[in-house]
Amino acid sequence: MSNKLTISERKKEILKQVVNSYIETAEPVGSRIIAKKSSLGLSSATIRNCMADLEDAGLLFQPHTSAGRLPTEEGLKFFVKNLMKKVPLSWGEQVAIEKEMLQDAEDFSDVLQKTAQLLASITGYTAVVSGPSELDERLEFIEFVNIKPGVILVVMVTSGGTVRNQLIRTRREIPQKTLERFSAKMNSLLKRYTLGQIREKLVQAMEEDRRLCENLLTQLVPADSRKRLTGKIYIDGKLNLLDEPEFSHIPKIKSLLEAIEEKHLLVRLLDRCLAGDELQIFIGKDVDSGVRDCGMVVAPYEKEEHPVGTLGVLGPMRMNYPKVVSIVEYIAAILSSRAKEM
Repeated sequence: MSNKLTISERKKEILKQVVNSYIETAEPVGSRIIAKKSSLGLSSATIRNCMADLEDAGLLFQPHTSAGRLPTEEGLKFFVKNLMKKVPLSWGEQVAIEKEMLQDAEDFSDVLQKTAQLLASITGYTAVVSGPSELDERLEFIEFVNIKPGVILVVMVTSGGTVRNQLIRTRREIPQKTLERFSAKMNSLLKRYTLGQIREKLVQAMEEDRRLCENLLTQLVPADSRKRLTGKIYIDGKLNLLDEPEFSHIPKIKSLLEAIEEKHLLVRLLDRCLAGDELQIFIGKDVDSGVRDCGMVVAPYEKEEHPVGTLGVLGPMRMNYPKVVSIVEYIAAILSSRAKEM
């Protein structure tokens, strides 16, 4: 809505100063503060008139008559879309991040956990990282074994050496020879495709066993699993939000922590980012209709040139977007390189 508004360069500069001051102090911003910080050389009276116009446009609001102005949710969105300039990371910050991110790890899940810890530590907000979806897992070996009539054991070994066992139930008994043929076909495809891609290929490639393929694979990789793009979720720094003045109200922080704990909110946002294939910023109601005072910066990380997971930062709506965007982008790039190694 507001990002389509046409406002003068003078008013844009005033809005930018209001947002920057609000990010720093969490307090309403008066015209005198803008007059001191701005290079426009305007009087306080002129600035007040401009702020009043910005209020009429729905970009600022006045919490009470004698107070200065604060950016509205639409004002913050306008700032992020039209006025924000990323704050580049210093050489020292880059070195510190690389030192943590490039440490030896037992497996990729360990890398993801450390990434969440690092993001929370650097930003001072809550960090969320999603692991690759099982649909994107690279498998080295898979075997189907008849346990008893109607029950099949599936043994899967990933490229990272993880062994996963899963029981599948069938409506009829399937001969072991049929399962062996199915296993052989699966293993021949594993060299080129992910588990999600195999599901589609097998239904096409084995028409004679089409119903068997669909029955087994629908349980192994449910048809609606494409809607669940994210894998395991790693969260760190949940209590960091308690340090923000916006969340000093107990019921408000309680509802936010519950949303984080349930992970529904986070998974929904991470999925949206993974589907969008680029860094995204969510503000206010775009984060969640029930949690209105938050902002979130989310970016995907890649493996073999396609997104496999996401990382993000959840904080107050006035979070330091110019800095957080640079941090998330930089860590996402390093995580992409780690994903290729694992």
